[in-house]
Amino acid sequence: MTIFINVSRLKLILFCTFTITVLFIKDGLNAMAYSDYSRSEPSGCTVITISKGEIVFFAGNDDYINPDSWYFVEQGDSSKYGVIWIGTPDNPQQGVNERGLAYDANGLPRYEVNPHTERTPFGGEYYHHYIMQIMHECSTVEEVIIWANNHQRFPYMHDQLHFADKTGDAVIMSAGKDGEMVFTRKTPGDGFLVSSNFNVANPSNGFNYPCWRYDKANELLGQLIAKKEHLSYKDVTNVMDAVHQEGASWTLETMVVDLVNGVMYLYYFYQYDNPVIINVKDELANPREAGPLSIFFPEDVQQEAAERYKQLTKTSGRNIIIGVSWSVLIVISMVLLFILPTPGKGLRFWIPAVIALGPVALLAKLLTLNSSKTSIWQNSIIETTGNLVPVVISYLVAIIVMILKMISGGVSQLTQAFFFLGLPLLTSWIIFHSPFLAQAGKKNFFRFLLQRFPQVLVTTFLILGGIFPFSMVLVNKTITMSQIMPLSPWLVLTWLVIVIAGSLFGGLFALFYEIWAVKRGYQAWHVFAGGEGEVTTPGWRKIWWWMIISILILFAGLITGVILIKVIAS
Repeated sequence: MTIFINVSRLKLILFCTFTITVLFIKDGLNAMAYSDYSRSEPSGCTVITISKGEIVFFAGNDDYINPDSWYFVEQGDSSKYGVIWIGTPDNPQQGVNERGLAYDANGLPRYEVNPHTERTPFGGEYYHHYIMQIMHECSTVEEVIIWANNHQRFPYMHDQLHFADKTGDAVIMSAGKDGEMVFTRKTPGDGFLVSSNFNVANPSNGFNYPCWRYDKANELLGQLIAKKEHLSYKDVTNVMDAVHQEGASWTLETMVVDLVNGVMYLYYFYQYDNPVIINVKDELANPREAGPLSIFFPEDVQQEAAERYKQLTKTSGRNIIIGVSWSVLIVISMVLLFILPTPGKGLRFWIPAVIALGPVALLAKLLTLNSSKTSIWQNSIIETTGNLVPVVISYLVAIIVMILKMISGGVSQLTQAFFFLGLPLLTSWIIFHSPFLAQAGKKNFFRFLLQRFPQVLVTTFLILGGIFPFSMVLVNKTITMSQIMPLSPWLVLTWLVIVIAGSLFGGLFALFYEIWAVKRGYQAWHVFAGGEGEVTTPGWRKIWWWMIISILILFAGLITGVILIKVIAS
């Protein structure tokens, strides 16, 4: 009776602890997501407008994964204004027209909007006609807003559009929650407006929120407004320098425009001491030939940019080496598995283990061959290997899904917690442990499903406690967006190696648990692997204290990962 009461109370304590764990994992994964991810969107860009007295500056960082951009000029005539563009002819990223209207955009996840088919139509593609038509036909922000409200729209937006004019007026055009376009205006007079990669009118539509670049730009611009000195292009350049990116995506090019005097300052690969200075009026009158932006810069600037690009993309080569090497090790391990003594015994267990864990599983197999009579240690190694396989596979899937979702449209903290904690737990329990072991032990599946859950909970938490510190830090360091889009198989294999490395540390905890369990007659994967005996699994009352230990180890692993991320990020 006493045991029953203690166990009942314990279940309540475990439930509360588990809930706290999930909430803490949300914060931990949020820290992971916003450490390197928040500084490395595949389509970044920070755009600002600032006016002080008679001075107005517009500036934008073009953050992406390319080694170069494109520069071209469209001269004006009686029917349209001339525009200087940076980007490509079918996808202009930035522009300034002859009347002092400037444009830039921030990449966002796609969001459906009302196309307003009853309005005046326009032809062409998203950028090629919609944006370019605005810049050719409008001279002020007020005219841009009127134009946008009088014309049809595409049925979606995957960005927000930032415009400014030489009066200091500025607006951000973005998709509202109701699907209507929202115009976020800068207040008249001295002040500023900032946009980055979240929708200022609907922050859930974004790659990250909050955004460190957005916060930093606002802080620095506020200081510029407050100081007594006149505003200069160097002041604005310093702001863009402070929010430039060097990571999974990088600041390819920066444009700073003095809208009142019609002067552009262009910077290549965040080399902010080497601008190309362009007079807008003169350039439109005598435009240089369209071509790569880099050719307008001195040779030393081009060489430095090439070296920076090489450094930023060297992760790609490292991932290829790791991926290829691991693939070779898996093939070698599989060949050795078939030439070991008793090659046919337990292959239904060892083949999936070698595919998932490579030489780690082969080593485990070798350690179980040394005795004619299986020892407690050998049984425990087999049990631990069986526990590792589903956690490693499902955690790798969670990484892939979460990173791709963060890139394509963001993901809630609760969803992150489910994938990184719930997916390994459910995959191990429902897809691996219960069906395979119930069959091996000739047990009723649904009854065994309930019986096996305490064991799966303990071993999964113990293994995750080792995986978290490794994966949370190292996965971030392997990301290069040029590989993510599309997803590189070598990058996935690199992630697999990282997860396996972490699982070995967590596997030590699981091994200690399995030694305890095997000594008491509990075994399952050993039977599935061809051993003798009956599939048995401990219940709640037998392993309640292991449950507490596993949660504490899970906490410790998560805390360690979060601390390491914050230390590296700082």
